[in-house]
Amino acid sequence: MIRFHDVKTTDRELIQSYTLCGDRQNCDLSFANIISWRFLYNTQIAEVDGFLVFRFYTGHHLAYMAPVWKCHWEESMRERFAAVVRQMRDDSITLGHPFLMLGVCSYMVGILETVFPDTFFIKPDRDHFDYIYTREKLATLSGKKLQGKRNHCNKFRKAYPDYEYRPLTKDMIPECIAVEENWRTVTKDDTEETEELSEELRSMTRVFDLWDEIGATGGTIWVGGKLIAFTFGCPVTDKVFDVCVEKADTAYEGAFSIINQEFARHLPEQYEYMNREEDLGLEGLRYAKLSYKPDILLEKSVVMEKYPLAQEETQERVREETIALWRETFHDDEAFIQLYFSRVFKPEYNIICQMNQRTVAALQTLPYTLKYYDKEVRTAYISGVSVCEEYRKQNVGNNLMSQAHFRLYHKDVVFATLIPAEKWLYDWYGRCGYTRHITCTPPPPGVDSMDFAAFNDWQQTRDCVLLHDEEGFDIIKEDYRIALSIDPNARRQTADIPAMIRIINAEKALQLYAARHPDCTENIRVYNDSDIPMNNTYFQIRNGHVSHTDRPLPGTRPLTIAELADYIFKDDRLEMNLMLN
Repeated sequence: MIRFHDVKTTDRELIQSYTLCGDRQNCDLSFANIISWRFLYNTQIAEVDGFLVFRFYTGHHLAYMAPVWKCHWEESMRERFAAVVRQMRDDSITLGHPFLMLGVCSYMVGILETVFPDTFFIKPDRDHFDYIYTREKLATLSGKKLQGKRNHCNKFRKAYPDYEYRPLTKDMIPECIAVEENWRTVTKDDTEETEELSEELRSMTRVFDLWDEIGATGGTIWVGGKLIAFTFGCPVTDKVFDVCVEKADTAYEGAFSIINQEFARHLPEQYEYMNREEDLGLEGLRYAKLSYKPDILLEKSVVMEKYPLAQEETQERVREETIALWRETFHDDEAFIQLYFSRVFKPEYNIICQMNQRTVAALQTLPYTLKYYDKEVRTAYISGVSVCEEYRKQNVGNNLMSQAHFRLYHKDVVFATLIPAEKWLYDWYGRCGYTRHITCTPPPPGVDSMDFAAFNDWQQTRDCVLLHDEEGFDIIKEDYRIALSIDPNARRQTADIPAMIRIINAEKALQLYAARHPDCTENIRVYNDSDIPMNNTYFQIRNGHVSHTDRPLPGTRPLTIAELADYIFKDDRLEMNLMLN
């Protein structure tokens, strides 16, 4: 299994040792893009046999970039390249996803088709083609075809003869943000793509926060001492520069044209080409990028297996392998195992890792509702975490938990809970973001003679508790009957057992806190949640509500995802009971 790690700013030297001397021109390999969009794609990297491999999520689906080689392609690499692609495919299947590669350039399609005949569906993705121009063309705007662009620039110069171009420096960032805010206000009136705009802002802010570490280069336009346009980017190769962001005050006609031209003029001459990225299928953006007459329309394709593992066909096999893993790990009585897998287990709850088409790790995310005072929120109970003995200490368990957390976030789950099976696991789950802010408490006296209505009345009296439904309550009672049949002296739990909870959705968790503390006013920054990077942003608590922003807030309290749980639950007593464990 490939040993990926979360991409960090400290990986800049490593990544650029592959990209800068290479011939891959696509904007996906710009270091600024890799770092600033990690919050959305959960990007990870690994070195494998002389190639750099990227793994990320697009929506809920695991995907990869084609392996990146150092400098230029040589035929001698072909066999190693094929072996790395096979490892990527195995890695994807291990994590329960059909193999998918994105952003595959046209010349690489030929390599794939030669090395893997009749293996992949390869489909050009027009919305993600890169627009690449010679730097000289954008700097001079020469020729009849660009007469209109020259006219825009000349009109601007005539209207604002004293305008000034300056390189973008860190001290200008607040003014850049003000320009972006103005642009966004205007743009929101013209588009429904509000989510995309928010994601773009988050990416831009990330670059500004890490300006020096990323090594970005930018330019600005000033009129009368006011910043009215800015742009920035990062090299893809030592000859191709990627323009990541370009914003301007639309009240100044021609501002976009002039920042485009001036930035090209001032960019070091080593860059022969400027990549102005994709149009994402947006009609207006496509028209604008085509109007500059790209020298290269870089074709990028989606690559999928023709014959991926069919889930329907493998579902029963995976179930049986999961049962075998459970037996190997927990050594439970067979009657309990049959109860769990007949009445609790469902394929959609099961998250697995596979090696060589064999399930080697699994866990189940059982759905529960957490009653948090007068609110109810979606919660998952993590059950049956098991790793085949021969794959322990190979990061498989960490990958499994990370995959579970990421999926739960996209299912609108707010919290995950669990009860460690052994004492040493408390520390391991702690490294996964779990904290000891929930307790497995004894059930009420006489629970085994209660009907569900009576039990429900009792559990509703608790302030903060995982709620059982009627079916779950009946399963618990059946479990106890099985226990008594094995050991007539079996007794219900009588003492508290420390359990653990993890925040899956930081914003929704904070909203619960804010509603309970309407007088609280505080700015919080969540950071370093590697499993769910969407949580890593700024939150403002005020008047019982929570808002998030990608811009730094004054007086911010920085919290890890575990520290956030400490903050939210410091005055609460959360409990669960009657858990299958």
